[in-house]
Amino acid sequence: MSGPLFKITGLNDALKRMANTSPKQQGKAYRSAARSSMLPVRNAVRNGARRVDNPATNRSIAANVAVRSMPRRKLRSAGGRVGDIGISVGILGGARQYAETKENRRKGRAGQTYKTGGSRTNPGGDTWYWRLIEFGRSAFKTGTNSVTGKRVNLFNPVTGSNFGFRVKGVPAKAFMQPALPKNINSVMDRLAKRLTAIINKSANGRPQ
Repeated sequence: MSGPLFKITGLNDALKRMANTSPKQQGKAYRSAARSSMLPVRNAVRNGARRVDNPATNRSIAANVAVRSMPRRKLRSAGGRVGDIGISVGILGGARQYAETKENRRKGRAGQTYKTGGSRTNPGGDTWYWRLIEFGRSAFKTGTNSVTGKRVNLFNPVTGSNFGFRVKGVPAKAFMQPALPKNINSVMDRLAKRLTAIINKSANGRPQ
């Protein structure tokens, strides 16, 4: 199933001038415009995160929402081509990228991402649990202690609550997934205006 298609009009003159600049200058202009266009999505995600953040703690998912450029390998795995620019909105501490080492290249994982437990150094603290809110969680039972043979109880490290060994399921409260579809018109409009402004403010069509 193919994704949605969008068409931007009114940029012919600006794009012709852009074509006369160097690839480096073009990339800088496109990347700046793309990052700017995703701000409505970032703001929507932040507003949604504020609704699910727990005010009883000092952790904030909303504070960890950020706009980032997509790594080339990740962009290609998503269907991007050479020269394409990808911008994503995500939660800080949610994933890290395998380094370009000999071992990682041999295992075919160099440039790929892996999930982490978050980080306390992020602006909103360690909010690894945002996925449990976004996607929900199935009910489950914990495993047994290898020494005592008894099931392990789960505790909330923040509140100290004891969940026992039977953990109830939690329905999803998506705050990230709806952000782009609900703001796609604002994203495309902002992209067109920002790109035109960058080119018009430059001397001889060279982005600043």
